[in-house]
Amino acid sequence: MPPRRKLLISVLFLVILAAVLLAGLLLYRRSQQPPELARLLPEGDIIVYANLKPAHLWEIAKSQPAHAEGEYQNFIDQTGIQLERDLDEVAMSRRPTADAKDTESVEVLAGRFDSAKLTAFLEKLAAQKDSFHGRIIYVIPHEGHTVRVSILDAKRVAITNMASSDQIHEIIDGTDKLPDGPSLLQAYYKHVPVASLGWVILRTGSVSQLPNGYSFDFLDNTVTVGSVRYAGDLLVRADVVAPSDNDARRVVDSAGGFLSMYRTVEKAVTPHGTDADIKSAIDSVQVQQNKNVAVFTATLPQRILKKLVSEASQAAAPAASPSPPPSPEHRRRHRRHKPTASPTPPAG
Repeated sequence: MPPRRKLLISVLFLVILAAVLLAGLLLYRRSQQPPELARLLPEGDIIVYANLKPAHLWEIAKSQPAHAEGEYQNFIDQTGIQLERDLDEVAMSRRPTADAKDTESVEVLAGRFDSAKLTAFLEKLAAQKDSFHGRIIYVIPHEGHTVRVSILDAKRVAITNMASSDQIHEIIDGTDKLPDGPSLLQAYYKHVPVASLGWVILRTGSVSQLPNGYSFDFLDNTVTVGSVRYAGDLLVRADVVAPSDNDARRVVDSAGGFLSMYRTVEKAVTPHGTDADIKSAIDSVQVQQNKNVAVFTATLPQRILKKLVSEASQAAAPAASPSPPPSPEHRRRHRRHKPTASPTPPAG
């Protein structure tokens, strides 16, 4: 082989190798970043995200909702949107109001919908319409709150129930220049395992005393990062990030005490034993300490998931498939074969 051809092949090989490594690096960095939907959220004490795309593989998600009624059924009829089928991602931020008497929330939803139908539906509900950077904001009074809804693009919708319009303005701005996200997300997303289908980041202040003298005060001033992954079984994890190593040890010791107490009570209440799969899930709960983080893990066997789906399908069957009324032909045939009453004999 001529030296020039060998050199050309070597250069091409190096270019391809560099491209593969660069692509791998970009994918890795992307996996370490929060989902774009969550980065649109404003500040909050609770950040929640769920990737619902895998759920669309389940038959239960493809069927019509079994108990759809009232406002939700009206929503389906007018927009054609079935949340169980058409919603792909959900991101939510929640926080208490300034007087701590209520909760403010923001949701950003991604999925498939008919923009024209959704717009017509919002037009009917809106008491007024505002405009911000080319997007329409529908202002809807609802149960003492001012709900604002904006269709961000062909796949995303933002909803807020806050007194101010600042938050939905920030979201609209974020669709043009993606922000880093709320501070809680930036600081604690690193605790979310890769490939998690859903997760929650919760900042806990002072925990109130519970009935019967129980208390979860060992969670005071912590941040909990809970996550769910699917790997045949459902893998559940919660990282409780404490202010110090000693605080994390207190969380581990207190949680271990609760688990021991629960298992003792469970044996006393159900002497014949519980469902084997549920017992397996309870026994799988483990608590470990990693410096200032208390790590809780548990495994829900695939059999439990199948049981839950099966029971939900069976419960939905009567409402989803009511017995059809008898046909006119069936009623005529029934009348034709119905025995007639014997005439009353005349009095003697």
